[in-house]
Amino acid sequence: MDDTVLFLGAGATKSVKGPMTDEILPRMYAEKSLLAAADPKGLVARLVQFLETEFHVRAGLPKEEYPGLPLLMSLLDMALDRRELFHAEWDVTVLAELRQAIELGIFDVLEEALVKFPTNNHYSLLQRLFPLPCTPQVITTNYDLVVDTSMMHLSRQWRPEGGLPNYRCGIANLAPVGPEQRFGSLLKLHGSLNWLYCRTCQRLELGATDSTRFLSIYGQIIGPDLRSSFTTDGAPCGVCGRQLRPLLVAPSHLKDYRNPHLGQVWYEAQRVLRQSKRAIFVGYSLPDDDVEVIYLLKRGLAHITDPKQITVVEYCAENPLILPQQHPVGRRYRALFGDIDWHAGGLQSWLDSASGLPIAPVH
Repeated sequence: MDDTVLFLGAGATKSVKGPMTDEILPRMYAEKSLLAAADPKGLVARLVQFLETEFHVRAGLPKEEYPGLPLLMSLLDMALDRRELFHAEWDVTVLAELRQAIELGIFDVLEEALVKFPTNNHYSLLQRLFPLPCTPQVITTNYDLVVDTSMMHLSRQWRPEGGLPNYRCGIANLAPVGPEQRFGSLLKLHGSLNWLYCRTCQRLELGATDSTRFLSIYGQIIGPDLRSSFTTDGAPCGVCGRQLRPLLVAPSHLKDYRNPHLGQVWYEAQRVLRQSKRAIFVGYSLPDDDVEVIYLLKRGLAHITDPKQITVVEYCAENPLILPQQHPVGRRYRALFGDIDWHAGGLQSWLDSASGLPIAPVH
């Protein structure tokens, strides 16, 4: 449906057994030996030391006793922004390296999980919501590649060699990929694991990972290896030679959206929202600290006068039939949009029961 927009949050990744934000640090710590083996600069070892000395992390600690990743990133960002010592042992230079180590860990945790993700529900969701000749219109706060790969797989119904999502920003090494090889729009508000950015000349490139190389169209792109770009000696910019770094808006309370490429993504997201007649939210909880995203949604969907055209798919394990006014996420959506179309049984349950969804023809 061309007038439908799909909005994905962290719960959509959870639905394919991907890690939630509060699970990333525990996984990084548990896999510290594997991460350190591919980290010649020793950043992972410094991060482990930092977590153990400053936040009392130790083996066997339940995830509830780890510092929240948004809190940790926020403290690092605040110290870097103010150019202040976090502690006598951790000066600004070291804190910047620790932040880089966290980005490396996030990439490794998500990339390892992506290889194992059973992404059938994402594929089914896209296939039903956007039957050909319609193409997907997706906005996401996630920077994993679950929906990217699902869209690439679905594109093979559209053309045998497949197509790449149109990220709607100036990715330089996608110049050889013509408009006829782009499939749908994928607007990643917080950046993406496969976006690499030069802070000097502002060039943006798309990198390749084991989870995305399957698409033959990648042969037209000379993309840097992504994992190497998360280490100190990452891939150089093809224009100025400076190091390319991942373009991610980390889960911090001090989110910075001033990057020009992200600005273009946000502009396109607002346009897509304003042109939509129906919005479907999967796994996005409207967290109170996500003010910029909530503002975007409130403005972008102001023209939809029937709140039943706004579907919210949440997961409540204790009571899948819980009413929205009895659930904190449901209450937030009702306050923002009114009496929305609410489903609390999770994505797969909604797909199984949503008889009103169109089913795309099989090719």
